[in-house]
Amino acid sequence: MDTSSFVDAPLDQLITRAREQGIQVDGKPTATPDASASDANRIPAGKRPHSVAVSPDGTRLYTTSFESGTVSVIDLESTAIVATIDAVAAPYGVAAHPDGHTLHVASPSAETLVRIDLDTGFPTQNGFGHAPYGVAVSPDGVRVYLTLAKEDSLWVTDHFAMQKFTEIPGIAFPTGVAVTPDESLLYATNYFGGKVSVVDIAQKTVTATISVGPDPYGAALSHYGDRLYVAHFGSKSVSVIDTGNLTVTETIPVADDPRGIAVSRDGTRLYVTSFFADCVTVIEL
Repeated sequence: MDTSSFVDAPLDQLITRAREQGIQVDGKPTATPDASASDANRIPAGKRPHSVAVSPDGTRLYTTSFESGTVSVIDLESTAIVATIDAVAAPYGVAAHPDGHTLHVASPSAETLVRIDLDTGFPTQNGFGHAPYGVAVSPDGVRVYLTLAKEDSLWVTDHFAMQKFTEIPGIAFPTGVAVTPDESLLYATNYFGGKVSVVDIAQKTVTATISVGPDPYGAALSHYGDRLYVAHFGSKSVSVIDTGNLTVTETIPVADDPRGIAVSRDGTRLYVTSFFADCVTVIEL
């Protein structure tokens, strides 16, 4: 698969900005097929799946398809795509609302946050002049967290990005975001920094950083918040972080350029989007 000319404008813009700041960036990841990878742990997920979210009842996955501008709905029992929903051009992050009826999709290219009604499949979007890369929803469903990677900040907003509740600056190139169950902390990956920022939400300050290695992209927390999982896009791995002592306890190799990541509701599996392989890789924990 030749991906050298593949256009991912939001990522290209981050790479250009990083180089302007004197950061050494070799280039964007390209597909390097792994002959040892098994098809047994892969689920078809649409064209260029970027991010993944698990439904509140744990029965479905939602993946954003960057190339087609859609969301794939995957039934986990049959491991098949059961619906495709039109979303927005070049969708990146996706988060499932705890009500079970709503998805939130971020598009940095369109500078919009999309709210999808899963009952009707109808998307509502609001262009708000900023480019959201990652998205997470608060446990009570009231607030939406957006990573603004080109602005080195995060926004806390409502479902339609109509109201900025607060902004948290000073986080370099944030892409993935995860919020603790008690909504006291959030974790944001710093794509070119090889680390994760730990943010006190109430104080709007970075309280710690966790070194995780190159290209940290997507982030997901376990149900109890004791483990943070980080997908490394270019270096083909997942870091497992103990959030109690803020250290990496395990590194799991993953084929096919992992980008987005989610944890099953029972905590026994990881779902990782394989961007160039058009699938979700399932990792047993």
